[in-house]
Amino acid sequence: MPRIRILEAISGADFSWQPGDIVDLAEEQAAVWADGHRAERFEDGGSAGSEVQRSEVAPVVITADGMELTVLDAVLVEEDPDGTPEGMSVAGRWSVTVAWPDDVPPVEPVAYDPDEHVSREVLAYLAGVGEVEAVRVLDVEAAGQNRAGIAKERDTVLAAARANDEARAAADQEDAELAAEASHGGDLRDGIETR
Repeated sequence: MPRIRILEAISGADFSWQPGDIVDLAEEQAAVWADGHRAERFEDGGSAGSEVQRSEVAPVVITADGMELTVLDAVLVEEDPDGTPEGMSVAGRWSVTVAWPDDVPPVEPVAYDPDEHVSREVLAYLAGVGEVEAVRVLDVEAAGQNRAGIAKERDTVLAAARANDEARAAADQEDAELAAEASHGGDLRDGIETR
C-alpha cells in the first residue's frame, strides 16, 4: 500500500493529518493527495526515517509574450535546511539560467504618450522631465488632444524643464568635482582637507 508524507495540515470528517505524518492510502487516493503541496510520496514499506521520493523537474521559463526560453542550468536551492523540523520537507527555490535568443531584438522603451493619460497625469509627468522631453510631449499633445489645461501651462512647463536640466547639470558637475578631488587624495565632503 502506498504511503504519503503530509506537508500541510489536512482534516476531514473522519481524519486529521498534521505535517510530517506518514499515511497509508489506496493507490488512487495517494495519487490525488501526493501533489507536492499537500503531501508527497513516501517509499513503499518505509519507516519514519525513510527518504522521500522526489521528482525534481527543471522549470519551464516562458516570457511575457509566450516565447519559451532554453534552460541552460537549473538548481533547486534549499532554504534553511538546518532549521527545518524533523520529518518536514525542506523549502526551496529554483535558480535558473536561460539562453536569450539572438534573433530577438532588445526591448525599446516606450515613449510617454500624453493621449493615454488625463491632464493632471501629463502635467505631473512633465514636472520631472528636461526640456527636450517636455517639448516632445507638448508637441504630441498639441497634435493630438490639444487640451486647453495643458496648452495654457506650456511656458510654465518649459521653464520648469529648463530648471530641471540646470539642476541635473549642477549635480553632475558637483559629482565630477568630488570624484576628481577624491582621486587626488582629498575629499571635499570632509570639510578640512589633509594631505
